[in-house]
Amino acid sequence: MSFPAPHADALHAIAETYGTPTYVYREAAIRDRCRVLRQHLDALPLHLLYAMKANTAPAILRILRDEGFGIDAVSPAEMLLALRLGFAPERVLYSANNMTDADMHDAVAKGIILNVGELSRLERFGQAFPGSNVCIRLNPQVGAGHHAHVITGGERAKFGIPVEQTDTVLAIARQYNLHIVGLHQHIGSGILDTDVLWKAIKVLLDASEAFPEARFLNFGGGLGIPYRPSETPLDFSNFEVAIVEPLLAHHHKAPHLEFWFEPGRFLVAESGILLTQVNTVKANPTRTFAGTDSGMGHLIRPAMYNAYHPITNISNPSGSEQTYDIVGNICESADFFAHDRVLTEIREGDLLAIHHTGAYGMAMAFEYNLRPLPAEVMIREDGNVESMRKRLSPAELVDRVLNQDYAAEAVLDA
Repeated sequence: MSFPAPHADALHAIAETYGTPTYVYREAAIRDRCRVLRQHLDALPLHLLYAMKANTAPAILRILRDEGFGIDAVSPAEMLLALRLGFAPERVLYSANNMTDADMHDAVAKGIILNVGELSRLERFGQAFPGSNVCIRLNPQVGAGHHAHVITGGERAKFGIPVEQTDTVLAIARQYNLHIVGLHQHIGSGILDTDVLWKAIKVLLDASEAFPEARFLNFGGGLGIPYRPSETPLDFSNFEVAIVEPLLAHHHKAPHLEFWFEPGRFLVAESGILLTQVNTVKANPTRTFAGTDSGMGHLIRPAMYNAYHPITNISNPSGSEQTYDIVGNICESADFFAHDRVLTEIREGDLLAIHHTGAYGMAMAFEYNLRPLPAEVMIREDGNVESMRKRLSPAELVDRVLNQDYAAEAVLDA
């Protein structure tokens, strides 16, 4: 389902109070996705994690914590943030790829289980922590996703140990008395095809027969949402038939196994809007450009993945339709939000809402061209709006840069 945007009056009020660009999130949308997912999976022996790389805002993480989710963390800072926000170590899985020895020791010291996706790392883990529990990330040689850059399984993917190397994994585990208590796979992001997902799940189910100590199978995340008008939401009635029922049948044969899922995008993407103001409208003989006060530094998915995000002109919803390129304020030709997009007439000063930006929006934002990051606000379930992050002024951003420089000089002088 696509969640209705807040009323235009509410978004205009947010723009007046907090300025633009601003990320706007809706608590109700996040909680709805949590409950829908659990409703369709609750028949299983289940554990749900949130892939926090999708959005690390503390206000969002607290919602996921309160909804009973654990955390899939992929960096030391993600682990630390999760713990400081009250996620128990046993509800955190550390799934960094190409982790360092320091990362590995940090996770173990925090009581967090490692999800290891390289044979050499498994060997170093065994040398450092013989007799320990560990999870293994396997590459099922099945990949899926909305763009080549988000496919994380298959022969071209850097993630996971190829399932064909299971014997080597077992040999290393025997050498160091490691207890492989979990198996993991993640094949990509933006998956709407349950048949592809089941192929990867089936590989992990078959592989688990070689790991008698396994207590859980983590089937990853990647559940998609419809971004384009032509796309349809994940069919949960089919999901139950294609995924849940076969897993229940497997559980009867292997009742000791728990099934884990770790969605990110599915839980938070539809909650988010990037609110931006048009400051320039200009035309050449073939195109009309609507230039905004945001850009690829705030939402890089269109530039990186050619991703589609719905956009609405909330200032002129009944205007005549025209075709625009919606572009940003970054000095790069790749700086765009949409090409050849039909929208109601855009005028300088109009507010645009870029939808479905709750996942991989602010989480991937950066300060290229020394453009400050957007503000962030949360619309609570009762309709109240809370500030989550203040937008720095240019002067505040420059002060921060200079303070870092002064600190570095002081260290060198010392």
